[in-house]
Amino acid sequence: MKSSIYLHIPYCKQACSYCDFHFSTNLKTREEVLGRMLQEIETRSIVAPWNNTQIGSIYFGGGTPSLLESEEIERLLQHIRHTFKDISPDVEITLEANPDDITPERLEHWWGAGINRLSVGIQSFEAAELSASNRAHTAEESHQVLQWITESAFENYSVDLIYGMPGSTTESWQNNLQQLEKYAPPHISCYALTVEENTALAHQVKKGTTLLPDDEAVLAQYEQLRMWARAQGYEHYELSNYSKAGKRSLHNQHYWSYEPYLGIGPGAHSFDGTLRFWNVSNNNLYAQGAAITQEALSVSEQLNERLMVRLRTGDGFRYSKDLPQRGLSTADEEAFRKNIAEGLRSGVIAPINDGFRILPENWMTSDAIIAGLMIDHNDED
Repeated sequence: MKSSIYLHIPYCKQACSYCDFHFSTNLKTREEVLGRMLQEIETRSIVAPWNNTQIGSIYFGGGTPSLLESEEIERLLQHIRHTFKDISPDVEITLEANPDDITPERLEHWWGAGINRLSVGIQSFEAAELSASNRAHTAEESHQVLQWITESAFENYSVDLIYGMPGSTTESWQNNLQQLEKYAPPHISCYALTVEENTALAHQVKKGTTLLPDDEAVLAQYEQLRMWARAQGYEHYELSNYSKAGKRSLHNQHYWSYEPYLGIGPGAHSFDGTLRFWNVSNNNLYAQGAAITQEALSVSEQLNERLMVRLRTGDGFRYSKDLPQRGLSTADEEAFRKNIAEGLRSGVIAPINDGFRILPENWMTSDAIIAGLMIDHNDED
């Protein structure tokens, strides 16, 4: 078993209309927050399971990690390498980067600092869609940046796109895919736009100033994406992720395999195999050393979470690997197996060797399918 480290960099140049992640456009706390992150790296490195498992991936997310200076990124990475006992020689180290932060010089500096994978937030090549979502870059910048990356040392990188954007159509989405096709990135993450509460987008939709494609149109764009990706030689290995051979995201696979992960930084979440805990989503309080919040998951809750993450992947749920080997009550196991039998009988899940899965064409409705398979304790006193 391996574990992973996630570093949350909670700063952005401006707020994207759809984003509900923890971030701030005020960088005044940056020095204090980064100092606290260095301390947190040190204190967590001596605690199980991270003191006795190999670190297989490190991920800089946010926020916008590419806002950091290269020296700051290098300092964090050096501290991780110094404090954690066992880091895989093939460790995947990803930096999320926005196009407006990328230059050939910065690409060279990031590579020299130890970053070996990029996740580039293109989101769209359509000017109107970028404007509607308040992105800081232009389509022209995206093309220039992707060209620079293909000429750099980064052979492993991912591109983010969003479908179901305001005003998007099958034609505009096809244009996005055709623009991306020019660069043939080794990995693509494509997400359906969701309207999260308390975001600018939610306010605009409620007022009627922003119109979104209906569910049928979004599903059509998803199918359009699947067909295009298959023709381009991508493996659709998770609801929102597509990779060329050997280029799956190792970091995400740690999450989906229910392996331990350590979150460093304001608002970052961790999981040690039983306990889930998270830092306060406030930069000032985090820098002052605010206490973490934690919750213990029962065995049935762990099983429900494994269903949630495993059934969004092509690998599906495997009894020998994913079913808890002890601690599940007889009543819960009987309820679980009954739900699975009903799911197989109705066809919402398909049998595989040692388990079952949801077929990719049904992943867009996976939330409802998975809810029907979970152990439900709502009727208990």
